[in-house]
Amino acid sequence: MFGMKALFLPKTSMSDAGNGLHLHFSFKDNNGNDEFSDRTRQNGISAKGESFIEGILHRLPSLLSISMPTVNSFRRIGPGCFTGHRVEWAFEDKEVPIRVAANLTTGEATTVEYKLADSSANIYLQLAMILSAGMEGIKSGRILRPKSEGDCVASDETNLTIERIPKSLQESLNFLKCDDFLQATMGNELDTAYVAVRQFEITETESKTLEEEVAIAFRKA
Repeated sequence: MFGMKALFLPKTSMSDAGNGLHLHFSFKDNNGNDEFSDRTRQNGISAKGESFIEGILHRLPSLLSISMPTVNSFRRIGPGCFTGHRVEWAFEDKEVPIRVAANLTTGEATTVEYKLADSSANIYLQLAMILSAGMEGIKSGRILRPKSEGDCVASDETNLTIERIPKSLQESLNFLKCDDFLQATMGNELDTAYVAVRQFEITETESKTLEEEVAIAFRKA
């Protein structure tokens, strides 16, 4: 239509930031009252909220193979790309993968934003896996790691203590293969099929240039 085509590729040009699908989560009790923020705590986040965030961070390397399921997806990650490139969180910082958003008027924490997702993923599967990781964090009472401070675009050489995000689909898929919790959550049949499909994706596309990926997407659109 109008000479335009929708490609749904996360990355079409190395000079642009790319296309993501950012997901926001918060909690309310049965009466609709906020259970994510807690101004009496150091981070202004409830204990459940902190454990939920840590549950996601703990499994982030594995989760990326589900929320960023193509070789092209990983072209979008890097310093200055509004995605984050290390396993970390912060308040109102668009250069971390897990961002806690705040009410601009009150300063209260409102939602946790998961930024490393895109439209090439199955929305139902990625939501189920991210929520499961967060809920496991709550059930296990995981303690939230300190928030990132300062320049989150700084090179990895200046932040050697912070785990970096997998740089490829293969690397993330290797984490998933070792993640007993996510594998059990998916179930053996789905997990086996999912890994096989993603391995085929890698075989078919890892050697292609970005320009070749875009050309193929145009032909299929």
